[in-house]
Amino acid sequence: KTFNPDGLDAKTKLLLTLGALTILGAQAEAQIRLTVRHAIEAGATKQEIAESIALVGVFGGVPAMTKAMELASAVMEAAEGEGK
Repeated sequence: KTFNPDGLDAKTKLLLTLGALTILGAQAEAQIRLTVRHAIEAGATKQEIAESIALVGVFGGVPAMTKAMELASAVMEAAEGEGK
């Protein structure tokens, strides 16, 4: 918010980014993992992450949505193991 104090917060930007990466599908696997990790650090919940992925399923297709959900679940499980 430093450069745009009235703009979107980091969590919202990361959730929007996650949606866009989901639409890209398998070519964005590493970026999806990284974005989910950063979204968690920015305070996103599992529900918010899952919903962000599910909402764009109609645009990216079910296979892309399923793959993104699998990647996100793995990152979220790892974060739980680290105590985040």
